[in-house]
Amino acid sequence: MAETVLYMRGPFPFGPEFGIRDELIRDAKVLLGIEPGLLKATAQDLEAYPGFLDELATSQVLWSRIEDEDACQAIARLIVNVDKILRASSQSLNQLLSDEGRWLGAEDSQQKERLSRSDFDGLKERMPLIIQRFPGLDRQAKAQRLTEATGLPLERIEMICDLRPVFDKDRNQVEGVMPYTTLKIVCKGVDGLPVALEAVLSQQDVAQLAKASSNAEKKLARLRELLNEKHLPIPRVDMTTEGDKQ
Repeated sequence: MAETVLYMRGPFPFGPEFGIRDELIRDAKVLLGIEPGLLKATAQDLEAYPGFLDELATSQVLWSRIEDEDACQAIARLIVNVDKILRASSQSLNQLLSDEGRWLGAEDSQQKERLSRSDFDGLKERMPLIIQRFPGLDRQAKAQRLTEATGLPLERIEMICDLRPVFDKDRNQVEGVMPYTTLKIVCKGVDGLPVALEAVLSQQDVAQLAKASSNAEKKLARLRELLNEKHLPIPRVDMTTEGDKQ
């Protein structure tokens, strides 16, 4: 029996029935302990930030005024995650906050202190002060779009070294063994499904691939040096991360 496969293009719908994640609620409640005046001043810092505002950069900007590190991280997550929700759903923050059902949930969830009515009223006052379409967020979103628009994202690379026997004419005796390598590249297709490419490599091909990779690393290192000399920031997206260096 054939399996049923459902395809969905575009952002996942954000209807009232999907609610607001508990993690986002917890981060939002941190705002209740911060004075509105401090949030306004912090928003001015974020507005003036000249680079790309991902979660790390946002928390670093917050740290200049909010001394609690945990609070900075929670608010940074809130700013970045709400920005993603608003962009994906083409909503404004006011529209998101007007849907009380998604925030308050059922009465039993309010009794569990997920978010009370008074808390929600406080958030409606404070969230617009700190959650805005800052230029740095726009730059970060554009950088992310560029990573998705300039080729298929790489999911994994596998290089499998194996042995291929050479039999005699009667297929009874192994007359020799030939080592070889299979290169498998898996990318994420435009529909979100994996796209795989396999190629058999000779030992010389493997050496050429290693040399090309080494040369690419040198070029990237020099390009980063050049950008640093020109004081041009590099956005932190999957395309630019350097493992533990980021």
